[in-house]
Amino acid sequence: MIEIIKSANIDFIGKRKYGFVFSAAAILLSLILIFAKGPNFGIDFTGGALLQIRFSEPITTGELRNTLSKVGKEQALIQSLGGEGKEYLIRAADEKPVEFSKSVKEILSVDFPDNDREILREETVEPKIGKELLTRTLWAIFIALVLIFGYVSFRFDYRFGIAALIALFHDAIFTIGILVLTQREFSIVVVGALLTIIGYSINDSIVISDRIREKYKKMRKEPYNVILNTGLNETLPRTILTSSTTLLAVLALLIFGGAVIADFAFTLLIGFIIGTYSSVFILANIVSIWEERFPKKKK
Repeated sequence: MIEIIKSANIDFIGKRKYGFVFSAAAILLSLILIFAKGPNFGIDFTGGALLQIRFSEPITTGELRNTLSKVGKEQALIQSLGGEGKEYLIRAADEKPVEFSKSVKEILSVDFPDNDREILREETVEPKIGKELLTRTLWAIFIALVLIFGYVSFRFDYRFGIAALIALFHDAIFTIGILVLTQREFSIVVVGALLTIIGYSINDSIVISDRIREKYKKMRKEPYNVILNTGLNETLPRTILTSSTTLLAVLALLIFGGAVIADFAFTLLIGFIIGTYSSVFILANIVSIWEERFPKKKK
């Protein structure tokens, strides 16, 4: 395997206070944003309609907004796709999404009779279904975290299980905070990205935990913090290489994937970066503090 860093010797445990200060500040700001501003829920959760329309001739966002004002939806989200002014994505929350979608298509045919249109995508979600989907989504995330905690606790040690769970909450809250800050749409696709981030982050945590366990068996006479640092430094080349290649793929997806998949790719990009950080700076440091205050008896 190619190693970017062949012999790292970084005192991660000794510098843990810097990581904790950064994480505490980031999580605090993220929580303030989440509760004060709130996520920009998409129609998957609020109910509403989405239309992706391609026109034969260019049309401006202002013209579309004037047309939507005739059906009472001038505040709808209108997003231009492709840069030619011919393709648009229209999103709007509505208690009767099917009727809204129908009325938009009718008013467009009246206002732009000579501009042919093609409906590339049409989605409608009733508000009741959106609320049920949000509840099920929260349950899915909760169950995933519980199962991950159980596996890591059984596979390694309950301290690593709890530390890994804290790191996962850290990653999820930070990522959601960035989504709120940038007002990215929180849709079912973004939830899929969050679950992907959780899986990626826990994979990195398991690799690091496994190496620390190996070092613990071979270095039982050494101080526990030395063992933790050794495990972290030995897995650092693998962590950097894996993260770099993954981020390059996600970055390419964000740049060339188009507007439809942009929120998914952006969420992955932020989540993978913070997930890599938490695996190195959060997981082992929590275990370190735990060991200092409640030393584990050596067998």
